[in-house]
Amino acid sequence: MTAMKKSLCCISLQLQEKGFKANTMTKTRFLSLERKNALSTISQRTLNNVNVAVNTFSLCVTKGWNYRISSDLFPLATLPEANLSLDILTDKDRIYNEFKRGAEIIKKNNLRCSTHPDQFVVPASATKTVVEKSIVELKNHASIMDLFGLPQTYESPINIHMNIYKGGTKEIAKRFVDVYNDLPVNVKSRLVLENEDKPNSWKVEELYELIYSNTGIPITYDNLHFRCNPGKLSAKDAVKLSMSTWGKHRPLFHFSDNDLTNKNPRAHGDYVRVIPNEYIDLDVDFEFEFKAKDYALDRFEKEFEK
Repeated sequence: MTAMKKSLCCISLQLQEKGFKANTMTKTRFLSLERKNALSTISQRTLNNVNVAVNTFSLCVTKGWNYRISSDLFPLATLPEANLSLDILTDKDRIYNEFKRGAEIIKKNNLRCSTHPDQFVVPASATKTVVEKSIVELKNHASIMDLFGLPQTYESPINIHMNIYKGGTKEIAKRFVDVYNDLPVNVKSRLVLENEDKPNSWKVEELYELIYSNTGIPITYDNLHFRCNPGKLSAKDAVKLSMSTWGKHRPLFHFSDNDLTNKNPRAHGDYVRVIPNEYIDLDVDFEFEFKAKDYALDRFEKEFEK
């Protein structure tokens, strides 16, 4: 596993301890404020969040890591009632300058970045409003990546789950492909799909046969999800099949382990306990989905990469 490059996911606990902490805002709070005050608050929080992201880029460069960008840089950006855009924020010039500063760090250091929209993003939903909201969310994530100057390729993936289980898989797949075909290029060129952890949810072979075969969308292999929901393939065969979908781009997989203190086998643990057999000597990149964040990465490097 030493050939891979590691990604920090969203939050640096070490930077938080130094005061670099992202802020959010609830819908209720925003709508309770007078419009001018609401915009000022959102503007300040967005500026802070982009600044935190840029500082996290620098940390990752220092550590030799890649980075998964948080989905919450611009709070309430996709809430219709808020009617927001960066261009109406009072700090817009400073915010755009932070994006520019981040883009320069990314380009100079060849920093690979990804993002992972929330689970309510379900393009294959049978409910029209859910589909519409999902498209808005995907466009917003792609726009943030564009502002950071990230390539519109699978080098900078937007990773989602199918996250829908009711109905036939062929029918669900058709709905997904129909939506996918109409997505803008800055979304389509980055969109990847992950095997899922719930029983009877989407497995590697289903994503390959019903989605990849019709779209070319790469598969993000997740070892803990596979353990919870393996399907017909062995872990090594599932990895091999997933790798084949990335073409000329280096695969970006997920790495985690379960929390032994939690009865839910899908809950993530704090630190790496063991490298899965299918990941040993695998030449891909990994996002470390451990709750101890950068502390988990540091400990891994000390204990497993001697």
